[in-house]
Amino acid sequence: MNIVTTPNDLKKLEELPGSDEKITVLSPIGRPPKVTRKSAAPRLESLDGKTIYLVDCRFDDSIELLKQVQAWLAEHMPSVKTRIVSLSATYQQDDPRTWEEIKQNGDAAIVGVGHCSNCSPAVATHAITLETKYGVPTVALHTDKFDRVVQSVTKMAGLPQAARAFVPQPVMGKTAEELKAYVHGRDPITGRAVMQEIIEGLTVALEAAQSGA
Repeated sequence: MNIVTTPNDLKKLEELPGSDEKITVLSPIGRPPKVTRKSAAPRLESLDGKTIYLVDCRFDDSIELLKQVQAWLAEHMPSVKTRIVSLSATYQQDDPRTWEEIKQNGDAAIVGVGHCSNCSPAVATHAITLETKYGVPTVALHTDKFDRVVQSVTKMAGLPQAARAFVPQPVMGKTAEELKAYVHGRDPITGRAVMQEIIEGLTVALEAAQSGA
């Protein structure tokens, strides 16, 4: 077999006698996977009197940030009921039992926190599962370093407009006051108030919420 490794080798090949031998090669371009479009759950008209589940995906200190979200809601929207639950297993695994509980007893969910290259895709996937399989309006919380990862995952999962909000990186190891500042602050990606994005993600049609309408 003649292997072409340099431009000079091309001249050598031209000098060789012709051949009817055929070879099969693979395209380096590849083919994109098929994406099946999914529909989001209907949004709530209001959060008043509703029960929101805060789902801890069991990544380090995720639950501590969710406690600050819970505290914000208690202070600013006291009619909203909240319940923090942790996944039955690790964030890499689906959790139908928890999703069914939320569907039966809750009106909406906030899932978090995605703040690593593995857990961000998992958090995004869990949120889409709640949206599309269980009909629960859901917002996923992530840290800002993984916004492109989340964008890619939601697109390939068939729900590119999936509701999400970002806080600064990192969450792990931060004090309660620092995490409170995250929740009371602005999304580093959009510049909008984090809690405003969360509320709109649960109550406004996703396309409209993401366009800032």
